[in-house]
Amino acid sequence: MCKDCFDNEFNSFPSEKEWLVFDLELTKKLGSKKMKHIEFKRDGEREKDDGEYIYECMNCKQRWKLKDPDYSFRGYFIKTK
Repeated sequence: MCKDCFDNEFNSFPSEKEWLVFDLELTKKLGSKKMKHIEFKRDGEREKDDGEYIYECMNCKQRWKLKDPDYSFRGYFIKTK
């Protein structure tokens, strides 16, 4: 991992507090131009405006996908293949 990326993946955010800590860290990386938002991939469900956000590290070019937590679904932040 580079110094501008995240050290690990999050297969879920077990609590609201952990999600908020992560969200603040991501917001700081985006604000300081260490990472950028690439695209939003809709999940295709008609009733929901839901999907994955794709981000890229500006230094090492690693791409990540984020799914926000939503009630019992705890979301994730993982590397793209």
